[in-house]
Amino acid sequence: MNWEAIGALAELLAAVGGIAAVVYLAVQIRLNTRAVRSSSIDSWVTAIALGNDAMASTDEFIDRATQKYAELSPHQRIMYHRALAQNTNAMEALYFHYVNGVVDETFLKAKMKPMKSIFRSPGASEWWSKKGVYMYDPRYIQYVDDLLHTDP
Repeated sequence: MNWEAIGALAELLAAVGGIAAVVYLAVQIRLNTRAVRSSSIDSWVTAIALGNDAMASTDEFIDRATQKYAELSPHQRIMYHRALAQNTNAMEALYFHYVNGVVDETFLKAKMKPMKSIFRSPGASEWWSKKGVYMYDPRYIQYVDDLLHTDP
């Protein structure tokens, strides 16, 4: 075997090694993407659980707040504000996970259904129009407003 043949063989082996490295990296990137998506959804679930804990402090209070917001004391309005803000923060994060391709549209729509129902109640609707619209990203505000103006 001469030096030219050895050089050609070395180039062939380098090319095969390069292709193997690219395939390996593609597989690793795909696995990492799945892990990031899973982690994002786990974080969202944790955030919504915290919001639900705040919302469920007492069912009677939440029922009164959603239906008769105007009758709440200033302290009760603060409590309601905190509960809605916690849930809305989690929903905004989910929306941006969707925008960034982390979750799909089917998942987003399914998780937004309860929020749509809550935000159509008199108390949450008033909270959204007086406080909520000033606390969130304009793109998310537009998404929620569009969501609230669609049929159930």
